[in-house]
Parts: sequence; structure tokens; C-alpha cells
Amino acid sequence: MRFILDTNEFVAAVGVVKNPASEIIFNTLVDSFPKHTLHIPRTIINEVRRNVHPSIFAEFIRIVQPIASIDEDIVVPFEIGTKYESMGLKPADAFIAAYTEWTGADALVTENRHFLSRHKGLPFKVITAETCLKTLLK
Repeated sequence: MRFILDTNEFVAAVGVVKNPASEIIFNTLVDSFPKHTLHIPRTIINEVRRNVHPSIFAEFIRIVQPIASIDEDIVVPFEIGTKYESMGLKPADAFIAAYTEWTGADALVTENRHFLSRHKGLPFKVITAETCLKTLLK
């Protein structure tokens, strides 16, 4: 499966205050590469950098660089982002939804963007770390 982890999942996995489910998901995705693939937009990389200590960020990059596709935001087609903005999403939320669609991800893993799931016909699921963990451990 292909997952997009929102910033909060990475910060909860590697930061000082951890969410056990987020930490297990991150470690499982790292350990199971290439069975499950991880795509990260530059926006999320920058947000992780702003939210963790520099030494933690350096270790995070060391771990994800060999196994993740880190994409520049500009590669996401403008039309996809516009589609989500026309659905009433704020620009940052529209970008994450557009990125998730563009990568062909099966799910966006997040703790704070569940309002996306209220929109019918999304080409991806919006799930919590707990739900993702259950999926990974099947």
C-alpha cells in the first residue's frame, strides 16, 4: 500500500512527545520498504523541520531519504489543487489532498484533517494512525 503521512504523524513518530501508533507506523513503513511506499512533499519535510530539534530532523532525513520519494511541491498539477480548493478546502489542506491524489496513495494518515473524509468520492481514504496501524499489521 502507498501512504501519505501528514506532518503530525512524522512529528509524533520522531519528536520528543510521541504517539505510539505513529511511531510504530513510521518504523513499520521504514522496515517494510518496498512493500509499502512512502511519499513526502517538500511542504511536509519543511514542517517537520520546524517542529523538531535539528538533530532529530537530521536523523529523520537520514532514515527517509533512501526509502521515500520526496517530491517538490511544484510537481503536483495545479488543476488537482484547484479542484480541492473549489470544494471549499483551505490552500494547505487542498495541497495535501491534491498531493495524496497525485501520488496515487491509498490513504492519507492524519490526526487533524478528517474533515476531508466528509467529501464524497475522494480517490483515497483519510485514516488515523490507529486505523493505519491495524491495516499494516494485518
